[in-house]
Amino acid sequence: MAQCRKLLQRSRQWVAFKADSFRNALSCSLEFLGAPPLAPSSGPAGQSAWKFPPLDGQAAADATWTATLDSLRAPQKLDQKLADWRRDAPIRPAVQARLAALLAGHELWCKDRKTRRAFPGGPYILLHTLSHLLIQSLAMRCGYPATSIRERVYVEGERYGILLYTGSPDAEGTLGGLVQQARRIEEHLEQACRAAALCSNDPICAQHAPETTLEGHLLLGAACHACTLVAETSCEMRNDYLDRALVVPVIGLEDAAFFPAPT
Repeated sequence: MAQCRKLLQRSRQWVAFKADSFRNALSCSLEFLGAPPLAPSSGPAGQSAWKFPPLDGQAAADATWTATLDSLRAPQKLDQKLADWRRDAPIRPAVQARLAALLAGHELWCKDRKTRRAFPGGPYILLHTLSHLLIQSLAMRCGYPATSIRERVYVEGERYGILLYTGSPDAEGTLGGLVQQARRIEEHLEQACRAAALCSNDPICAQHAPETTLEGHLLLGAACHACTLVAETSCEMRNDYLDRALVVPVIGLEDAAFFPAPT
């Protein structure tokens, strides 16, 4: 553990990331937009936090901000009106910081490989990670080998979806058998979140910083072969752009998750 702490400290020094400088840069960008800067606040547990101004509610605001900002809020309840949800669910700085780290890792990866690959965005990474977790749940509880299940993640505007299907109809199972598991989707979702909350490689896995080149996993957040990665033949992105921290609270990063901690 002492060696891991040294490596983490070295990576932080190499990146030279400073929270104050990052906040100042955000506040400066907000002022260019005619919005107020970040305001000091406090988190659910009393820790220091910073409140992001409601850009989507400003006069002459860019409508394209709405979907992006909504992805940074806590999940909307089924019986909750959209206006009430946006009023009562503030934008979470932890989500912004996590997506900034994932974007930084993506940019370093593109620079290293001299490519202009587009960053898929936070909603895609969230759904892609959840897709892997559901594949593993199906494989553990239904008898389907994970290598026989394929995925397809859809993110278009404000429409999102996950498609899981069998790679080939043989003795390993058919699409009809997989469709029947939709009747138990809540059980699989609960199992997926429970399994994602803790990895056998934690805290190293949970505290992996995608923007550091120390480990070379620039396109991964809290994800490894012990918790999230599946066979590359089953993944549409070859096991890139995965992060458990966006799905459920993980060790050291409890405020960026879409789903609450499993009970």
